[in-house]
Amino acid sequence: MNIKMAGQVIRDSVTMDTVLSLYGYRVKHGFMCCPFHGEKEPSLKVYQKTGGWHCFGCGRGGSVIDFVMEHENCNFPTAVRAIDEALHLGLMDPHEDPMKAGRQRNLQHSLDAFVDAIYAYCDALIAKIEAEQLRATREMMRLEDLRKDDIQQITADEWTRLLAWKDEDQYNNDRKDRIEDFKEEVAAWRRKARRTG
Repeated sequence: MNIKMAGQVIRDSVTMDTVLSLYGYRVKHGFMCCPFHGEKEPSLKVYQKTGGWHCFGCGRGGSVIDFVMEHENCNFPTAVRAIDEALHLGLMDPHEDPMKAGRQRNLQHSLDAFVDAIYAYCDALIAKIEAEQLRATREMMRLEDLRKDDIQQITADEWTRLLAWKDEDQYNNDRKDRIEDFKEEVAAWRRKARRTG
């Protein structure tokens, strides 16, 4: 049950006497001393039929929920949850958080920003690898041309580099594949987080 519905059930079914007894207050002839301002003569009227209250001294008043909000200096969802828990009404899931929707939206925005940052980093890595591959390819093409023309012009270092080029190219392709796989894992994680959120 959501907060608004739970609040309505509490207003319709919970009496002021019940809530006041949680705090240890006693009502005599429909009046009690107001806990919200200093007084010695009772000026807070308790309306049992409507489940409300009004203080003629400070002007505060309202429903049983308003009383708890004033007493605990809390917001509506917190007051509803407090009454629900204190009276064991079972109106709400004990794990349900009244602020969950707002926090969920913030979390989703943070998650999206995080995933976008991961994507951008992965794309930058791939671009860097491809730039290295392009540079290496050009160098290897030059060495291949030299080898075709005159194998004697290639130094030992160049020859070693030429032989290692294919392995390095395969290694870089593997790196790109791993990064793409990682991006897909992140995308799957985001999809799962959205479904369970």
